[in-house]
Amino acid sequence: MKFPNSKGQTPANQTASKTGSGEVITAVTGDTIVITDILASAATTISTLTGGSGTVLAYMPAGASNFTSGLPVATSAGVFSSAGNVTINYYVK
Repeated sequence: MKFPNSKGQTPANQTASKTGSGEVITAVTGDTIVITDILASAATTISTLTGGSGTVLAYMPAGASNFTSGLPVATSAGVFSSAGNVTINYYVK
C-alpha cells in the first residue's frame, strides 16, 4: 500500500538503470526516494555517494531483491551503485 505524498498524491512507480558503477537515481532537493526493487548483474553496494561511500543503503548480491515496505533514502540524496549493471524500481514521496 502506498501512502499519499505531502501534496496528497499517490506516488507513481519509476524505474532507473545504470550500466557499470555510478549514479543510478539523481538527487532532487526536497524529495525522498523509496526503493522497492533492485536487480543487479553483479554484487554491488547501493549508497548515497559514488564508489560505495556516503550512507550505505544495501549490499546487493547478483540477482533480484524486493522490499515489501520499501527502502527509504535520505531526503535530497541520490542513489549510486559501486559495480555491475543495476535496475532500481522506486517512488518519490
